[in-house]
Amino acid sequence: MTARAAEALFFRTPRGAARAEEVAFLKTANRFTVSAAGERVAGYHWGGSGPLVVFAHGWLSSAGRVAPLAKAILAVGGQVATFDAPGHGESTGWRSSMPEFAAALRTVVAQVGPAHALVGHSLGGAASVFAVSRGLPVNRLVTIAAPADIAGWAHRFRDLLGLSSDVYARMQRNAEQRLAITWSDLDIPIAARDLRVPGLVVHDLDDPDVPWQDGETLSSAWPGAEFMSTTGLGHRAILRDPEVIRRVVEFVTR
Repeated sequence: MTARAAEALFFRTPRGAARAEEVAFLKTANRFTVSAAGERVAGYHWGGSGPLVVFAHGWLSSAGRVAPLAKAILAVGGQVATFDAPGHGESTGWRSSMPEFAAALRTVVAQVGPAHALVGHSLGGAASVFAVSRGLPVNRLVTIAAPADIAGWAHRFRDLLGLSSDVYARMQRNAEQRLAITWSDLDIPIAARDLRVPGLVVHDLDDPDVPWQDGETLSSAWPGAEFMSTTGLGHRAILRDPEVIRRVVEFVTR
């Protein structure tokens, strides 16, 4: 396999079907479109004049995942905005990455902000830390089931496909040039070390997709961050759990 083919496969984003209730909730939003990472990004906004909370979904997910949390924030008078990351949902594109999630997040906040708080699930959580560490201003930041070592995914991809060291090195160089980053920028705990934003890190001990140790590592690196662990919720149901929602709403409206 060539380096270009490997890169295309690694960043490719096949689209899954959203839950019917998520689609229905998105239909109640004020829709907007912004340009980010070379794509047209679909945005969604609810609420009036209260503090704005912006949600970033995870890899191969979509904006509708915010529905349970958004309803709780709206119930206490806040605003909510979210978006389909490049290559996801109703946004254009066929590939994506954590830096491109972050670019879309920054553009959405510029469109509907300023943002009082960010809430990011999975890769959206990593992208939120990345964006704030690079200057996106917010007052509160929550990550839910966020990975700590993005480069580790690439290493597992390399090993799964049996890529040679030469092909993998060229794939990495190509991605770094296209995304204007270095591989070390993908280390989220390093990005979190200099954060001065109050943080809440939520992670389930039974998460099969992102080990709970990633949450512990992230919260330990982030000065003053609170850590909330759950059990039995996994990687996705954690977003619908009433106690998690209550804690997140309490934190962002504190």
